[in-house]
Amino acid sequence: MGGATAHPRASDRAVAMMRGASFARARAVVEDGESAMGAASTSSASTSSASSSWMTSTRRTKGRDARDYWFPVAFARDVRDKTSMATFDLFNVPWVLFRGEDGELGCVKDECAHRACPLSLGKVVEGRIQCPYHGWEYTTGGACVKMPSCKFLKDVVVNDLRVIERDGMVFVWPGASDPRDFIGMGDDGAAAASGGAEASWDEDVYEANGPGMFTPREGFVTMAEVTADVDLDSQVVVERLLDITERARREPVGILNRGAGRFQAIDATKAISKILRVGYDPVPQSVVFKPSCVISSTIALKPRIGGDTPMGCVEQLHVCLPTTPGSTRVLFRMAFDFVPSGAENAAGDVWKNLAIQVLQEQLEDVRDVSLKSETTSTAAESFRNFRGR
Repeated sequence: MGGATAHPRASDRAVAMMRGASFARARAVVEDGESAMGAASTSSASTSSASSSWMTSTRRTKGRDARDYWFPVAFARDVRDKTSMATFDLFNVPWVLFRGEDGELGCVKDECAHRACPLSLGKVVEGRIQCPYHGWEYTTGGACVKMPSCKFLKDVVVNDLRVIERDGMVFVWPGASDPRDFIGMGDDGAAAASGGAEASWDEDVYEANGPGMFTPREGFVTMAEVTADVDLDSQVVVERLLDITERARREPVGILNRGAGRFQAIDATKAISKILRVGYDPVPQSVVFKPSCVISSTIALKPRIGGDTPMGCVEQLHVCLPTTPGSTRVLFRMAFDFVPSGAENAAGDVWKNLAIQVLQEQLEDVRDVSLKSETTSTAAESFRNFRGR
């Protein structure tokens, strides 16, 4: 895959290793007598400087700021208990998710206020994230409540983001605006027509009862949730994923039925993949783009022999998260309507491996520089309007 990582946690481990090396170098020059807050302002300034030009380029020239959206950044299962952490980058800033003692999720900047050590290299202790360097501890709101390495200083905080957990996903709001100001509003800040392509889904995130747009439809069973990182800008990834789906409407060759690739899984996964490739043609039924980085699609599996009635449908959810300049994290959820409830737990890692294989093959097409965007679908038009073309 080159720039893609299929395992949900592989990219986190790689980031931790790189950050750990920087942490080790920093530790060698720190002396116990230095001011506890000496490096905090320097670290903040350097982070702001590094990201300012790219973040400026992501601002909309009209309407909503590019950060004034709820961004799905992780699957809820990645932080299922009080000791779990999940890391991600968003607009070139590192963040870490963890649960407080009450079980509620929090999201703070993955950088200690003392010496900028990544907090995710530490652990969660009684609902607080503990820096591995000098043991400073932070609440889910970013407040430092323990400084065992020095005399306690009041009002020390790290940045935090608003967090909502629903539909099996974790959403954060990185914008400076109040998210409630955008409920029921379109991408340009004006009231959106009900059900229109440009309708905001902020109300879907806020609504506590009933399924939102991120919940598989009735009759569908979520089979797998996987994550991959790819070395392409998020807007490029969104546009090319839309193009892949639209091409599948016009051509009989698609993701699930093309020739064998170099990402063949083993055992049951390989057998299931072969059945889907050989016996069925994928026929896209619907594709929806929702600002700023979500694609929801439904694909019918039509048998090549024995009639036109589809065996069933596959729901795909792609979240294309803008992480760092030139990089994207893709969250992928796959759901079927032709299996009984509970089937997702009956075959070990088979469905997860199948989802990894499907996503990897999709990203192979995404990284193909010869792919030209010719999509004319409503979803693609919605995305281009969002980009301000």
